[in-house]
Amino acid sequence: MAIPLYQDNQAASSFPQEGHLGLWFTRFFNQYDDQWQVKKEKSKQKEGKGKWIELTANKVCGSQKALEQYQNRVLNLIKALKGKDKLDTNDYAICETNWHFVTGMGLPHPVENGMAWHHTLGVPFLAGSTIKGLLRAWVEGGWNDELDSKQTVQRRQNWFGMVKEEEGDTEDKAGQLIFFDAVPIESVKLTSDIMTPHYGKWYAEGDKISGLSEHERIPADWHDPVPVPFLAVKKAKFLVTIVARDNKNNDKEAQLALQELVQALEWLGAGAKTAAGYGHLVRDSKKEQEILEKKKEEDISSNLSDLEKEFLKANQDQKMAGSWLDKMEAAEPEDAKRIACQLKAFYESIDKWKKQKKKQKLKVDRVKKVLEK
Repeated sequence: MAIPLYQDNQAASSFPQEGHLGLWFTRFFNQYDDQWQVKKEKSKQKEGKGKWIELTANKVCGSQKALEQYQNRVLNLIKALKGKDKLDTNDYAICETNWHFVTGMGLPHPVENGMAWHHTLGVPFLAGSTIKGLLRAWVEGGWNDELDSKQTVQRRQNWFGMVKEEEGDTEDKAGQLIFFDAVPIESVKLTSDIMTPHYGKWYAEGDKISGLSEHERIPADWHDPVPVPFLAVKKAKFLVTIVARDNKNNDKEAQLALQELVQALEWLGAGAKTAAGYGHLVRDSKKEQEILEKKKEEDISSNLSDLEKEFLKANQDQKMAGSWLDKMEAAEPEDAKRIACQLKAFYESIDKWKKQKKKQKLKVDRVKKVLEK
């Protein structure tokens, strides 16, 4: 009698905390019997497939810390590729699901519906190739009313490249744009969902109907619906971006492509079951501004000396400022000037830089003395 490997080795029957949920969902399906058949019970809702979905659903996947680190790496890479000192909201977008979202349903899995998981972050994501395909469908579908057919073809050739002698292409040429994976910026909430196809044999074997005797393959009222459980994303926010290969000349094209992509995500949707309302994402401008502000603070902090960082972490009350005057005067000239600038900003914030009493004036004068060197 064959015994599944995970049973023989006493593998964990539930998801281990802080583990890779995608790896567990994909590789550790444990609803087989000893004959390698998916367990079945009287209630179809409680068969092995449904149980596995329930075990995985209603969880939050992805480490918040790891996702933030990934976000920072991508933003730094975009900034470097674009040759910019700082980014703005034309360079990236944050798009949030407005209902359930599914990606990678066609991937093989014992429950019949897989999920596309990021290999290292353990969250559902959209591959760059998927993003590219979505935008191309948007362009070729003529969704931009401002472009005529000739302009649409030209945009398709510029953005996505050409293959000689196909669709009027005159040469083999790579497109101008680089498409990044769309990866969540926060931990992702999962849920269980279900679809109930009524005519399974018709969908799978309808082309083989030879007559009315093929009653199982004919779409008709005598068929029973077959509930099929699957895993879905309940809520997620994705970082979406596109950059140009030749950034000096084509950055405007990359920004335009990003604008079009945001519209495609909202109107066409991404992933599976978009016709049923799944996978439509809307832009979250508020979150984009929050990221910009945080990024700005981090960039400033990265250029500060250790003494300046210590200064900013301290509680900036007047008593603390007095102790920093001594540190300023004992520091190396470059660090001393930096601390002096911080102290000046502090005294200005409490309206003590220009209006001081005698004791306060002595402190301000010490700062001015360092600034004037």
